[in-house]
Amino acid sequence: MKNPFKNLVSNEELPEFLKQKVLDDLELIKLSLDFADLFAIKYPETINNILKTTKYNTNNR
Repeated sequence: MKNPFKNLVSNEELPEFLKQKVLDDLELIKLSLDFADLFAIKYPETINNILKTTKYNTNNR
């Protein structure tokens, strides 16, 4: 596959719609990573902490 960036002249501006599409794609990737972080790391960690706290509280009675 040819590299399309080699066809660009160094002083040529990209069209605004193309810049916006790239930024939108990056925002979608960031959002996807945030969701993955939330549901794969933070949510299970929170449940684990709640269960540990509950177990600790029942043992201290």
